[in-house]
Amino acid sequence: MNKGLSKQGEEGLVRSLDRAEVLTSTVDQLRKDLSLTAEELPVPDVGDGAFEFLRSHVLIALERWTRSSATAFSRAVNRVDLTEGMVKTATDRGGLHELAGLMVIRCLQKVLSRARYAGRF
Repeated sequence: MNKGLSKQGEEGLVRSLDRAEVLTSTVDQLRKDLSLTAEELPVPDVGDGAFEFLRSHVLIALERWTRSSATAFSRAVNRVDLTEGMVKTATDRGGLHELAGLMVIRCLQKVLSRARYAGRF
């Protein structure tokens, strides 16, 4: 697992992907925010590789958008709810690979926040 993601404590968040409900909800959130299909972003197996699996599929989409559609790239950043500063910091630190990881983390945060306030955990 890449420990270079933005903030301390995110590794703990990533461990939440070990729960099937959280993983599925995170995939659904990523698909919604990034306008990806089930074929473009399948649900990975629960376990240690889930985060990297999701990051790699988000990275493919980001690379496609940077080559062909600045509008789609900007829309994805906005829908995931990243600030300009967050995008700059991530890309300065690790390029699109780091940005893809940050997008996965942000969607995971959305899922966990909604679940917590709904009293599910």
